[in-house]
Amino acid sequence: MLKVLSGVLGGGVACAVAGPALRAAVAPFDMRTVTGLGEFVTVSKLKALPADGTPVNVPVVVSAPKDGWTKHPPTTVGGVFLRRQGKAVRAWSTICPHLGCGIDFDGSKGKFACPCHESWFEDDGAVASGPSPRGMDELQARIVGDEVQVKFEKFKIGTSDKVPA
Repeated sequence: MLKVLSGVLGGGVACAVAGPALRAAVAPFDMRTVTGLGEFVTVSKLKALPADGTPVNVPVVVSAPKDGWTKHPPTTVGGVFLRRQGKAVRAWSTICPHLGCGIDFDGSKGKFACPCHESWFEDDGAVASGPSPRGMDELQARIVGDEVQVKFEKFKIGTSDKVPA
């Protein structure tokens, strides 16, 4: 009787430990443990963008990014230029494809400029001059209600192809 009782009790304890341990081992396979980049993020109200198409530099703030099992407070993960064109909005990364410097918009010339290595980009993001191997990285943008959302991604620098980093 003691052998049977010990076996049943030991089996119960083993199952009680094995269940949660197995769940902990399998959990990462069906969970998204990193969030923030590569998702649509609200970056502006549509009415905040000039109707004349002048680009506006806005930060990309992810409201609750996750890294592993750590949930962070709202975090700025980068910036984008938004340009209103009629009822559509186009978005470009502010990261220069040459060496990763920050791009500015020169309103007097109507072009984007990377001051670090003198790359110039047309108002549509195409390379105008300088060492940049490709044009500015255009990002997916959409309008949802009165908000502008951008799918923020980072790309490898120094390459002629737009490859996710």
